[in-house]
Amino acid sequence: MSKSIFSKIICCCLILSVVQFAQAQKGKFDFSEEKNVYNQIADVPVLTKDGTQKLSVLYSRSPLIVALIFTRCTGICSPLLLNLSEQISHLHTDPKENFKVLVISFDPRDQFEDMARMAKQYARENDPNWIFAVTPQISELTSSLAFNPVWDEDRQQLDHEALLSGINTDGYVTKNLIGLRDQQAIYSLIKSINNEFILSYPLPGNNNFLSCFSYDPSTGKKSWSWGMFLLVLPAIIAAGIVTILVNQKKTLHHN
Repeated sequence: MSKSIFSKIICCCLILSVVQFAQAQKGKFDFSEEKNVYNQIADVPVLTKDGTQKLSVLYSRSPLIVALIFTRCTGICSPLLLNLSEQISHLHTDPKENFKVLVISFDPRDQFEDMARMAKQYARENDPNWIFAVTPQISELTSSLAFNPVWDEDRQQLDHEALLSGINTDGYVTKNLIGLRDQQAIYSLIKSINNEFILSYPLPGNNNFLSCFSYDPSTGKKSWSWGMFLLVLPAIIAAGIVTILVNQKKTLHHN
């Protein structure tokens, strides 16, 4: 009986190891919100209602929440801005937590006039805390934020993530948010760009042998680690024992 149990456990472990290896090779553990965090945003020229200036001029005056959109979008852009505006309006932030929202187009077809119309559409044309802008160096900006829109020829649209990036007064990306987020997430973003402490968990790395995932900072990829195997090992052993006991009971019953 002990030999049989041992054989089945070894078999289960081998299967789990194969699955782990296959998943690691596929590189599916790609957490977009971690991309380019603590990297510096490209200091591109931006055209706003106050004229053309370097992006560094804006973030040196006040930390920024950067919303990447385009005016011809028929998808997530409008919900993203509406949600952001609503969540900010309900926040009660500390006076020291200052910030501005930079809404900037990543579509080469957009001109500043298009962004000005969008500002008016959202009743933000006279709000000093909201800046609508375009830039002639779109690729440099999007690359620095690891933002990669894809042109859909059939829909004549740019497919993209709903991205908000927090930029502190030194121009560094402190936090990214993907999708429509609640007040708590937006407030956490505001705190991060004001260089306030945010309770978080460290990314797993090679120096943490018992972590469930390993993180490769050079690729931004995660893969399963030994901690995940040890986490599920008791369940595998229990399942193996139950299987053996059930089979043994059936054998005794037949005899």
